[in-house]
Amino acid sequence: MSMAIQDEFTELLISRQRKWQLRQGKTGKCQQCGKPFESGHNGHCLDCISQRLELNRKRNGHKKRYRSMSWRLQNGK
Repeated sequence: MSMAIQDEFTELLISRQRKWQLRQGKTGKCQQCGKPFESGHNGHCLDCISQRLELNRKRNGHKKRYRSMSWRLQNGK
């Protein structure tokens, strides 16, 4: 059996998933998938940002896609 992780997040009264997200953010990885993230994008990689934008667009019934900076970075435009 592996040893428990001992860090500043161990004693917090939050879920183990949130602890994992905080640890990923501290090491410079995306909090959702674990890939390296772009600086200035609040702890998420470009793929996860564009997925979230697309999901919100569909959920809210919008047809037009606003060309945000993350969209331009991901598509190379």
